[in-house]
Amino acid sequence: MNRDAAQADRAASIRAAARAWRKAGAIDGTTLAAVEAAFPDDRHRVGPVFRVLLFFFALIAVHGALGFLWLLIGGQFETSIAVSCLVMGVLLVAATEVQITVLRRSQSGVEAATSFAGLGLLAGFTFWALDKAGATLHPTLGGSLLAAALLLAGAAWRWGYPLYAGAATAALLGSLTLIPGGRLAWIVLPLVFAPLLFRGSETVRLPPSLRAGCTAALGVGLAGLYAAINIASCDQAWLEIWQEGRPRPAEWGRVLCWIATAAVPLVYLAIGLRTRRFVFLLLGAGTAAFSVLTFFAYVDLGPVWALLTLSGAVLVGLVFALRRHLDSGPGKERGGFTAEPLFEDLARRRMLEAGAAVISLSPEARPVHQEPKFEGGGGSFGGGGSSSEF
Repeated sequence: MNRDAAQADRAASIRAAARAWRKAGAIDGTTLAAVEAAFPDDRHRVGPVFRVLLFFFALIAVHGALGFLWLLIGGQFETSIAVSCLVMGVLLVAATEVQITVLRRSQSGVEAATSFAGLGLLAGFTFWALDKAGATLHPTLGGSLLAAALLLAGAAWRWGYPLYAGAATAALLGSLTLIPGGRLAWIVLPLVFAPLLFRGSETVRLPPSLRAGCTAALGVGLAGLYAAINIASCDQAWLEIWQEGRPRPAEWGRVLCWIATAAVPLVYLAIGLRTRRFVFLLLGAGTAAFSVLTFFAYVDLGPVWALLTLSGAVLVGLVFALRRHLDSGPGKERGGFTAEPLFEDLARRRMLEAGAAVISLSPEARPVHQEPKFEGGGGSFGGGGSSSEF
């Protein structure tokens, strides 16, 4: 990120934190106004709804321009498509750079759409170029994934998109499945780069978006490490799907995989509890659930649906017990952990709760409006104080 974009990113994070403090009642409106005045917003932004609409409208416009460029170039069908992807990809990447640096756009939807489309077109052109160079399927696919990883990593570093950092890590791991020893690389690379990414996710030298990108890359890499050591993945050769023969591990290797399948989730949870980092807590909970499913797949303890129901009931009970344990502590916290929301956006939480309620409940059927029908029963007539029925 350039200096201006990094400064704007830091100011945006400060304003967001101040708004959360205001909603939590930690500061008053005067303090919030002072913070927003001290860290003004110099970016052009739109709300989340218009951001999504502009994103999709921009993608539609890009595809229309791509088709027009293909018709303009003409020539051989396949070559025209490839050249159009290259030209349009370069133009879209340049347009994204101009929007972010010169036009000072951020969270407007359009710059995200142009970056997404540009990177996708360049990755597609790379696949076509490798295929035309005479490479077989595996080198072509592996080279395309590696090129996509480099493009996404560069975009995440330059423009500050954490999602691109996670996608770059996933693409890099995907390219390693096409080479011998790819499973070992899935284990070694996260172990080597995890300390660097962890420090990058905490250092104040990086703006918040790049710190979030390091966290995303760290989470994807550690999830890949678990996928490489899971016993089911090793036995069924999930990572060797592109390799001939799909080698299986030796018996001693299976023993190590069984141990790692049980131990790695505990290690993730321990690191999360020690460092108070949500990414490790999330990884620990997710991999622990997958380890339980793996155990059920190998050991016949009864119907799977009954085991999953029982496991869910146990987890719900543990959640309630943990919450009660935390709430009973001094100040509703124990060891620095609490079940109370701390400076988080309560509106978003209520929106999620309302969404869950809407999904779980269905409205009653409305009665269909019917025109009044004729009903017999006679009538009456009269006047001047007299009346009669017929």
